[in-house]
Amino acid sequence: MASVAKITKIEAQKKNKNRVAVYLDEEFAFGLDLTILAKFNLKKGDTLSESQISDLLLAEEKKKINDNALRYLANRAHSEKELTLKLKHKGYAEALIGEIISDLKQTKFVNDQEFALSFARNRLISKPMGEHLLRQELWQKGIEKKIIDSTITQVFSEQPQEELALNLIKKFKSRYKTLDSTAQKKKLHDFLVRRGFSWDVVNEVIGSMNRLD
Repeated sequence: MASVAKITKIEAQKKNKNRVAVYLDEEFAFGLDLTILAKFNLKKGDTLSESQISDLLLAEEKKKINDNALRYLANRAHSEKELTLKLKHKGYAEALIGEIISDLKQTKFVNDQEFALSFARNRLISKPMGEHLLRQELWQKGIEKKIIDSTITQVFSEQPQEELALNLIKKFKSRYKTLDSTAQKKKLHDFLVRRGFSWDVVNEVIGSMNRLD
């Protein structure tokens, strides 16, 4: 490609009317989104330097990353880590992903504080659990410790762990009704520990079993 090239044709792409094919010196050069075309105010007869072409292609790549990110977010909320990993999987450059994520954080499309709180509340509804397991799941989503701490404090102030554990015992106790009292308590004890409740919470709730009958 010459150091300066002339736009000889701009035509709509057949498969996507929101994109155009740009021809330089009578040869197809690249495709562009209509928003990029408008942003750079390109028209037939314009000349482009290599630097200008690089700027166009960079803007086009950022547009693709942003569009993909917004599609993921339209489906459901994502943590910053989740969204970053999905975009990396698409093959985009890490530096460009970082720029797009930064922009999305500025506009509140990505907000780990809000994500963590919503995620935690939904998890306690769909799969009631204790602090240890909830912390682990939030950490796996890439949430930083400070946000995890505040989220844990808030959700368990709304619904205490003892209440959650007690409800689980009431729900699952019938599974072990054929067992003697000691074996039944052992089963429920182990179940609550696997669900991430602390020993203190588990022992307190298991100790109240005699009042559940």
